[in-house]
Amino acid sequence: MQMKDFPARVVTFKLAAALERYEMDWRALAEGWRDPTLLRRLQEQFGELRLMGASLPKLSVSWVAVVVSRARLLQALCSRTGVAASALHEHLAAVEGLRRRCLRMIGAQSVALA
Repeated sequence: MQMKDFPARVVTFKLAAALERYEMDWRALAEGWRDPTLLRRLQEQFGELRLMGASLPKLSVSWVAVVVSRARLLQALCSRTGVAASALHEHLAAVEGLRRRCLRMIGAQSVALA
């Protein structure tokens, strides 16, 4: 089933929950950088996030911030220049910002429906 088959409110809620799991996994990975299972799970999670993020155009600016910060993080991890910690912080901040926007959208929609 495609994300477009769900109402925007449902996708927004699913995205907020998925972002929380994604953020927790990145924080766990930061404690032990070489966990291949966790790296694989993060890659799979990002694929799911991409589908949900693409189906919510109102969140596109925040979603692009997540995508760009992830690219910078992956580049920092591969280059081993010592900037990975700051790139991780930037990425987690972008993820948290998008999650907060999701939650605000859900809250705004529930108030409008009341």
